[in-house]
Amino acid sequence: MVVACVFLVTAAACADGSGSTPTVQLRLLPLAGPLADPLAEVSGMTWQGDTLVIMPQFPDLFAGEGLMGFFTIRKQEILDVLDNEGGEPFLPQLVLCSGPGLLRIVHGFDGLEAMCTTGQSFYMTVEAKEDTVMAGYLVAGHFDMVDGVVIMDMTRMSSIPLGLNIPNIAEETIILDGERVITISEANGLNINPAPQAKVFNANAEFTGLMPMPQIEYRVTDATALDSDGRFWVINYFYPPEREKLDPAPDPELVRFGDLDSFDPDRCIERLLELRLTDDDRIIRTDSPPLNLELLADGECRNWEAMVRLDDRGFLLMTDKYPGTLLAFVPYPD
Repeated sequence: MVVACVFLVTAAACADGSGSTPTVQLRLLPLAGPLADPLAEVSGMTWQGDTLVIMPQFPDLFAGEGLMGFFTIRKQEILDVLDNEGGEPFLPQLVLCSGPGLLRIVHGFDGLEAMCTTGQSFYMTVEAKEDTVMAGYLVAGHFDMVDGVVIMDMTRMSSIPLGLNIPNIAEETIILDGERVITISEANGLNINPAPQAKVFNANAEFTGLMPMPQIEYRVTDATALDSDGRFWVINYFYPPEREKLDPAPDPELVRFGDLDSFDPDRCIERLLELRLTDDDRIIRTDSPPLNLELLADGECRNWEAMVRLDDRGFLLMTDKYPGTLLAFVPYPD
């Protein structure tokens, strides 16, 4: 399966039914090979040097017995495609990983949800469903390349205090702040999580406390790394059939930047929001307006699940299997 490439239009502010916030038109980058299959269900990605590492939710799908399969694309390949029209689709490289016990040790394992690396250390969040209770875990370890296989040495796994029990809702976002690891829930809306808090762990994945979060309606599905000022962007996504489950309150983004009367409860929301980690250990919403992604003309929603910055150009986003595996470039707005 090959995902077709569409044209790039520069970012521009325009009316989109959500007030005066800017709408950005993204560019889909062509994919080929196993990763282009919707079954890949991409759930996270991160930079390891100049290599983009892409994590499937179920990494054993493309690997042999006892192994996990991740995918990589070199940054220069991405830049070459962005700077030149046409070209062949990306064929991401499958990297086999040996992580003994990682997929077996979690009761009710329901997939890997987020990842990040620093040096030779890695952190991943795991979602699980234990009977009727949702659970989340933070896994920490070290990795090394041995004979073409990445050996992942899991040194610790800690339970994440979710504070919620909503089906298919866990911690889908990780950010690193020096020696600290911070995880963020998918659900931070007023009606289901009145006092949202991020969870803080030390470098050994030991839980150390909570950190206040702003109200963000709908889902938060991934984030970029922090910049030098503590700023980062998150994916904010709404799939209308989840209205009852998420019970959204009036959208604070429309209250602040747009027009509440413009909200259409039957329309997807696909947007990026900028947050900041403050010096007094709070996560706040910045003054930057949301970046609304141009929606598909047929109304189909794209479940963006993975996100990184791409130098000073913009962002790379990936979907899970809905409506297929998509890799997109989103430019910074002018």
